[in-house]
Amino acid sequence: MTTDTDLAGRSARARRALARTLIETGDLSDPGWRRAFEEVPRHVFVPSFHGPSGERVSGDDPATFERWFSSVHQDRSLVTHRTDGAATSSSSQPSLMAVMLEALAAGDGTTVLEIGTGTGYNAALLAHRLGDDRVTTIDIAPDITHPARERLATAGYRPLVVTGDGSLGVHDRAPYDRVIVTCGLGVVPPALLGQLTGDGLLLAPLGNALVRVRPTGPGTAAGRFLPHGAFFMPLRHTSADGIPARRPKLPTGPRRPSGLPATAITDNDFRFLAGMAVPGLVWQYDMGDDGSIAAARVWHPDGSIARLHFDGTAAEAGPRDLWTLLEDAHRVFQVAGRPAPDRYGITVSPRGQRVWLDDPDGPGWSLG
Repeated sequence: MTTDTDLAGRSARARRALARTLIETGDLSDPGWRRAFEEVPRHVFVPSFHGPSGERVSGDDPATFERWFSSVHQDRSLVTHRTDGAATSSSSQPSLMAVMLEALAAGDGTTVLEIGTGTGYNAALLAHRLGDDRVTTIDIAPDITHPARERLATAGYRPLVVTGDGSLGVHDRAPYDRVIVTCGLGVVPPALLGQLTGDGLLLAPLGNALVRVRPTGPGTAAGRFLPHGAFFMPLRHTSADGIPARRPKLPTGPRRPSGLPATAITDNDFRFLAGMAVPGLVWQYDMGDDGSIAAARVWHPDGSIARLHFDGTAAEAGPRDLWTLLEDAHRVFQVAGRPAPDRYGITVSPRGQRVWLDDPDGPGWSLG
């Protein structure tokens, strides 16, 4: 039987080992954030999680204790909340959290608004580094924020935890020096930019990469993407959001040779551009004998769907020809020299938001 004292000591050793791993991989360098990762007990914030098949893995169950303990101290994301069977909240991968916290460029006295409380673990890291009174965090549903608030208090942290639509921010405590978004965005919420100080910074996952955005004037902002991939569950505006769109009926019409190879689907650099050119897609994959993706289905909530078959042919159905749009995006990707996300930037104005390649006047895609 594991006592609380045994668990505390073993967890402390495991946290130090994880911090060393993050340092060795280059994801963690700031001494203040290193101390936060070493001292904030992730296991308190993730008392259980859902495995790949939906099974519950808990620290309270002797049958799953060792699996639980090992997982919460590894560099991996863990699904912690499901809505109608769909994953809607998680504890993010610690290496990605470290990259984001360092990219936030926060220091003593910095005030931070976090969008996406989740388990509360990231809010605890922020509070450890900056102080409770400097951190505000918001999530959409009481069944997320209430447990997070309790776990924060158990671990000795008391930032302000708010229940509400994160895209609207928390106006009462604005302005903030930094806004960090820990859920996926399709556009940069204007309300969050409006709650930044004049020299503030917003850091968010947009598409499958991280973007740093700064205000440039009333209603305007600009920023650049970082090279790191970033896969997050989407921002929810209501507690009922977050359920993936149901797959439309598969195409039954003519098939044609695909101009988009299956290997491109696994290329994160191409997937970033594809996410800007054709946002909101849902993917399913089939693996070949060698373990690589060999076939796929992709669809959009508007009812469009495309299918790549094992023989390299494609078929489409619905209001838009999705596979054709993806082939067009891949040609742009190839001609541009297969750009990584850090070659892209974003411009925000009252007229709209635009992601561009290499230069604000270069090739671009409108958001929203």
